[in-house]
Amino acid sequence: MKNLDWKTTSQLYAAKLSSAIDLQRHALHLSNLPQAQQAGVKQEQIDNLKKAGKIAEKQKIRLEKNEFRIAVVGLEKAGKSTFINAWLEYDLLPANTERCTFTTTQIYSVKDDSEQRFETEPKIISDFNHYKDELIEQAESLDKSAAQKAKNDLDVIETHQKTLQEVLEEGKQSFRFTDFTELKPTLKKYVADERYAHAMREARLYTSKLAAIDGVVFYDVPGLDSGLSKHIEESKEMLSDCDAIILVQRRDISLKAYEQDLIRFGESGDPYLKLADKLFVFWGQIDLQPSLKVLNEDWQKLLKIWEAEGIPAKRIIRGSAGAHLVLNDFDIPKIGTSEQVREKMAQLTNINANDIEKLKQATGITELKNNIKNYLDSERTILLEKRCNSIITDIVNTSQDIYKAVGQHYPEDPEQAKRRQEQDNTVDFQDWWKARWKKTQGDVNKITKAYIDDKSNDIFEKFLGTYKQSIQQRMETIPSRQPDERQIIFNKNSIPVFDATQSNFAWREALYQETRKILEIISDNMATGLVEEAHSLMDDIKKELWNTTEVERRLINNKRDYKDKLERSFNTLFMRFARPIVEILIRKPVGSEARNAIFDSLDADSRIIDNYIKTDEPALKRVGRYATHGFKLFTNPNLRTEILGASVTATRFVLRRNFLANIALDIFDENFEGDDAATLSTYDQLILEVESDLQALEHFLLQGVFDAAGFKVFREQELAKLRDDFLEKDSTWSGVAINEWKDSNPLLLQELPIHLRTQTFDTEVSNRLHQLGIALRNSLAK
Repeated sequence: MKNLDWKTTSQLYAAKLSSAIDLQRHALHLSNLPQAQQAGVKQEQIDNLKKAGKIAEKQKIRLEKNEFRIAVVGLEKAGKSTFINAWLEYDLLPANTERCTFTTTQIYSVKDDSEQRFETEPKIISDFNHYKDELIEQAESLDKSAAQKAKNDLDVIETHQKTLQEVLEEGKQSFRFTDFTELKPTLKKYVADERYAHAMREARLYTSKLAAIDGVVFYDVPGLDSGLSKHIEESKEMLSDCDAIILVQRRDISLKAYEQDLIRFGESGDPYLKLADKLFVFWGQIDLQPSLKVLNEDWQKLLKIWEAEGIPAKRIIRGSAGAHLVLNDFDIPKIGTSEQVREKMAQLTNINANDIEKLKQATGITELKNNIKNYLDSERTILLEKRCNSIITDIVNTSQDIYKAVGQHYPEDPEQAKRRQEQDNTVDFQDWWKARWKKTQGDVNKITKAYIDDKSNDIFEKFLGTYKQSIQQRMETIPSRQPDERQIIFNKNSIPVFDATQSNFAWREALYQETRKILEIISDNMATGLVEEAHSLMDDIKKELWNTTEVERRLINNKRDYKDKLERSFNTLFMRFARPIVEILIRKPVGSEARNAIFDSLDADSRIIDNYIKTDEPALKRVGRYATHGFKLFTNPNLRTEILGASVTATRFVLRRNFLANIALDIFDENFEGDDAATLSTYDQLILEVESDLQALEHFLLQGVFDAAGFKVFREQELAKLRDDFLEKDSTWSGVAINEWKDSNPLLLQELPIHLRTQTFDTEVSNRLHQLGIALRNSLAK
């Protein structure tokens, strides 16, 4: 970087700082994410980036504007304005015994006289009101001096409201000039005249008299001890955002509290340069010293004080700005006449009072100008490199640390980040599902047990009631059992006269065919009921898997096929015992060889049914016994005693009164004697025999066949099978759960941890990490 001039170096580092600022922006963009801070990015790193970025931005702006800022600071009445006047070789800025600078004055160096101008910028209304509020607060300060200044300012503002309002309303102004003489009244008005200056925000003077180097800007800040926080903050801001500092120190040797504050902030406000790298001290007002001896003694003391602060002696100049102006023929009564100043300076320097040029040199202004010029010509380029490199290194190193910290947890590639999140989420979901499956197993067992035990909703009892009601209704509505249909059958078998035997066989054949169809319908209805209950159980199981249709599809696949399968199974089971009863009791007449043959072939089945019959009527406790004797076991006392035993009382089984039968049932009165049925006609006896068999059939269907068929066990087995089929498919449901998760089943999402509730993967961290990586590589490549 050696052998480059200031302008080239400025352009180079403006570009480098721009790259560093871009890097800092990407690093902050990443660091501000909560995930980045969880990954290890510290608040200290974020704060460091912000601070470095702010300094870098200000430095870049100065370089782009080609500004080299020199801050002139000091206590009130330290002679800052007089010092600047001496530097400009013109008594321009007001320098009275009272406070004369109310606002910051910026002095810019321009090359050509035609560029010279003076610009004013008043406060905005809200800032002016805030300024008055500060004065009111300061007026209550324990610092009596500061409080008195504030009260005086408030009195002035109150007195000159009109002129101050005019300044506030006129806005920004620009005044062209060629000579300081024509500018002085205007500058004094806006900078030092309290009737106007209180309304000013800042003033900018553009002059060719400042320095030989273009771009130099002097900042004349109100006194550090003005008492206003505004002035203190302006001074701090200037110290942290300037390239050199000239501290104009009073004749006092010791450093005042505000000057010590300035030193401390000078060190901390700009962490990239030492205060010694950019501070110049002008110990002015030496013309007020009583003698050369005292001057030299105080001078040595002063050098030691600054040496303790790390400021070398070459950066400390002694002199008198006022004397310099008087020796350059400016009339400044408060300093003295030219003769008085020459004599005083001669006394303090041992220089001949008539040697004006040497006396001018002794005022220190020329020496300080030369020091500043040397600083501008050589040191400032080196210090710029040092400062900018430190800023850039700070930003780069911190950004690299952030990049590494976040990169340990997140990939830079957004697609890879998405894949990793998908993988991590899938693992988390599977872990969640393991626990959820255990709960599901328990819940499904409880649900199925409730169905089987039937404690909660009495499903089975309702089912049994439906079965009994269906048997009774269907049996009563058998077509051939109806009088009209029965008579048609009888008529067909009454040519030329009623044939009871032939009618019996014909009627029974019709009843047999119709009864079988009825039993098939009842069986189908029962199977449908079982299917509905199975689906009800399945619906409850589905709720455990968020109502996914996959439960039904995986367990039964097809509703129609499942229903047909259950119907076939149930029909086989039910008809296994219902059909033999129909064959035995309905198909052939009581006492016929055909009936006896049928019974003999189905005896084993009838004996199984006997085990399930529940009745108080002894005549109906055995299918075979009733099948052999028929209705006479009810109507013939002698036969009852012979077959059922002497202890058996009169029949407890009374044929239901059926208006369709038209039979006088009074023969079943418990006081009957003898075989009263024998007194009936063959027509009525036929009806009595068949009706008795039909009601016996109904009785056995209700009291024996249902239990013998094992429907309750069959139902329990089918429900248990659904449960077992479900529980055996744990791997299937694991896949179903994943699919439901990916399909964003809302019922499932409600149960999941928050980070698993969305399939939109957050790649923001990786996107920002990727951008930071690009910025880092670009920065390191430059």
